[in-house]
Amino acid sequence: MSTTNEKIEISVVVPVYGCPEAIPELHKRLTSTLSGMNIGYEIILVDDRDGMGSWDEIKKVAIGDTHVKAISLTRNCGQDKAITAGVAASKGQWIITMDCDLQDAPENIPVLYDKVRKEGLDIVIVRRQQRKDSAIVQLLSKMFHKVFSYLSELTFDYELGTYLIASKRCGDLFINTKGPGRDFTMFLLWTNYKKGFIEFEHETRFAGVSSYTFAKKFEYALRAMTTFSNRILYVPIYVGAVSAIGSLIYVLFVLISWATHASNPEGWNTLAAAVFFFGGLILSTLGVLGLYIGNIFDVTKERPLYIIQETINLEEGDKN
Repeated sequence: MSTTNEKIEISVVVPVYGCPEAIPELHKRLTSTLSGMNIGYEIILVDDRDGMGSWDEIKKVAIGDTHVKAISLTRNCGQDKAITAGVAASKGQWIITMDCDLQDAPENIPVLYDKVRKEGLDIVIVRRQQRKDSAIVQLLSKMFHKVFSYLSELTFDYELGTYLIASKRCGDLFINTKGPGRDFTMFLLWTNYKKGFIEFEHETRFAGVSSYTFAKKFEYALRAMTTFSNRILYVPIYVGAVSAIGSLIYVLFVLISWATHASNPEGWNTLAAAVFFFGGLILSTLGVLGLYIGNIFDVTKERPLYIIQETINLEEGDKN
């Protein structure tokens, strides 16, 4: 059935990377859930160029179902950019984002839809209960979100993820906002629109493995913290102030020792420690400044966030 003249109520945006085996099952469960709601819907699958055959699987379901809009990017841009491409192409009054590995159950979509409408909210974000990630991944995630919450001045729970529903005006604002910070969940929290939360169990990954290595997560964390706030710039100031006070105390200790003819420490170890400490602090500060300057540079280049290689079931006007 064609969706050309159908009013779209819900757009489900799914960035796809590294789980081609899950696409048929994802499509089956999404179609079963959304068709049972008796509303207009579209499923937007965005191939983030994983090189594992995901686009071939996406094409199969899109060719057989006009409710599915398929987008293939020219290069791997990351989950945040893939979501941006999907949100830009969406026509629904409500936008749902979720992962492709089926750790987010499609069967919970009616619950999200009912909650956001009955409570007059713009946003409902899922808290993932009983996460299936490893203990070390959960620990690192908790640490990051504690630090991020402080540095960005946003209250961000580590159990929050990609699975959420947001109104069309949230999506429009997201698309029209410039800058490199494209995390949809963090952006929605930053808007401070009326929001709510709901708890769902985090299911076992259907196929594939997580593509987020420690290095990628660390890089993503730095970019997120330097995008949503400049509070991190105050950290070197605080550390420098504490170090200066500590240095003054040490100088007083040396003077008192000299005046009282007490044994004076030789100081070589202390001097070396101070040099390394302040050298590291200076380099870290320059690195933080470099990240902010890099963010400014990315904006001034005015390059597109992503480039679309191929689409299926999209009209020309849908490609932003």
